Amino acid sequence: MKLETQADAVLHFFQKLDVDMVSELLDSDKSYSDLEKPLFIQKLGNAFDEFLAAGDKHLFLYPGKCCSIECDSSGCPGYAFVGNNSGLFMELVFKEEQGRVTDIYDCSDFNAYSPPRKFDKCIKIDRLEFPF
Repeated sequence: MKLETQADAVLHFFQKLDVDMVSELLDSDKSYSDLEKPLFIQKLGNAFDEFLAAGDKHLFLYPGKCCSIECDSSGCPGYAFVGNNSGLFMELVFKEEQGRVTDIYDCSDFNAYSPPRKFDKCIKIDRLEFPF
């Protein structure tokens, strides 16, 4: 994959499960998944840790789009990221402007264009966490 834009690089390091490089690349003045960047990066790191704990070394990337009729992002492009060993996956919408990522968030009704099989367990970045 030729890395021509910041968005290309973010996708590359997502596939490599490298949260530190994703953090370096994303803009600090933006929120992602309606979270301030540091909290988003923390949650993304937790999601990557789930893949790593399941034995994944990298993620396969499958382009697709949001298909929800109840969402303002219907039709927005995104990606299914699938662990190379575990079958765990994330389905994320990536909003971009001029080659830069402006937002990333979980998609609950995502359609990958060419998934190789049914995936096992969905990992969410922005899952609710209660203190009790």
